[in-house]
Order: sequence, then structure tokens, then C-alpha cells
Amino acid sequence: MAAHVIALAAGDSVGSLVVAVRAARERADAIIVDVAPDIAALERHLILAAITPLAIELAPGTRLCAIDVGEGAGPEDVAAVRDWLAGADCTTGQVVAVTGE
Repeated sequence: MAAHVIALAAGDSVGSLVVAVRAARERADAIIVDVAPDIAALERHLILAAITPLAIELAPGTRLCAIDVGEGAGPEDVAAVRDWLAGADCTTGQVVAVTGE
């Protein structure tokens, strides 16, 4: 199995994250969540706070990590972190921030 990417953007919520993660659990050994910078601040924090408990729920069969994409983050930087997380077999429940700095 390969990694599955869930891309969240403005309008998405922690509820949509939970539904998407639970739907993907059977199709991937790793789920990477990209959290876009245009998500409202409160919803963004709720989404990021949900990563660790969801990772615990999915373990040990599926790993779950997130990329907190900041303003100005380049797509090549986000892709590099996504690839790294997909291949990091003993990493789960982590949130990696990618900024434009």
C-alpha cells in the first residue's frame, strides 16, 4: 500500500478530517494531511489537535501525520516533507510546520 494524501482547505473542518481519515484507513499504510494556510484559525487549531488522537485510533495498522502549511510555503517544500513523512515508517501523530522562511 502507498501513502494517501488528504488536502484540507478553507471550508473544511475537523469533522471532515475525521470522516476522510476513517474512510482512507483501509486504503493506505500512511495518511498525510495537508492543512492549507487559508483555513480559519480556530478550525486549523482543532484540525491539528485532532491528529494525535486519530493517529492513536489508527495504530498500529495505519500511520497518520500532518503538514501545517504556512503562508509563503513553496510547493516543493511541502512535497519534500510529504515524501519524507510517507517513508518515515516509525513516525505517526506528528505535525510538521512548513513555512516560507
